[in-house]
Amino acid sequence: MSNSAIITAAGSGQRMNSSKKKQFIEIGGKPILLHTLDKFIQTQCFDSIIITCPASDVVFLEDLLFDKFDYDRNQISIIPGGKRRQDSVYNALKIIDETTEIVAIHDSVRPFVKVSEIVESVELAKKYGAVTLAHPVKNTIKQVENYQVIKTLDRKNLWEIYTPQTFKVKLIKKAHEFVKTKNLTVRDDAELVEIFGKDVYVLEGSSENIKVTNQFDLKIANMILKNRNRTQINADEHGLRKYNE
Repeated sequence: MSNSAIITAAGSGQRMNSSKKKQFIEIGGKPILLHTLDKFIQTQCFDSIIITCPASDVVFLEDLLFDKFDYDRNQISIIPGGKRRQDSVYNALKIIDETTEIVAIHDSVRPFVKVSEIVESVELAKKYGAVTLAHPVKNTIKQVENYQVIKTLDRKNLWEIYTPQTFKVKLIKKAHEFVKTKNLTVRDDAELVEIFGKDVYVLEGSSENIKVTNQFDLKIANMILKNRNRTQINADEHGLRKYNE
């Protein structure tokens, strides 16, 4: 049995207020998407990695990955996505090899997921069927309507949801197909499984697994990367394990 990863790269960069799409903005001299892709390659868990993007970006991405950065064409596929994120993921699921057991679905602009977190999510998906990375909410959360507080929520049971979200392939395909029959729009793939009536297991991950969507996030991303590089240099000097593992 094999495993696959789907990386969604359909961001427009509107909230980033940039002419360049956020997944192609560089940090540390390399596009954010490539930092993300490297983590999945480093796990050595995935026989195939599928990147979904707007049809207009396919040729650009092929040139970027295979010509400029020399990634493996045999491992990585780039396909046009759909109108919604869930449509893009479904397009990718349709071309996954039938022998694939587990699929991890990840946002292209979450470049700081740890290799160890991806690996653990794959192992837990084998056991539970559906797993999402997440982190407990730290701030007080209030429900607001028309700029008025309706109520204060108990944060004890509230988690901020990250990716990857990792599933048994048969389960996530059935969930996608079920939701398509209901013509529903969802916020993430875990919600598809919830609607399908199956449980989703939560794996607590690092709060550094941020989604880079605006200029503030970009500043934080550069700080995280610099800190990790310093930590990595220190680890190398002392013969310690890599920080991202």
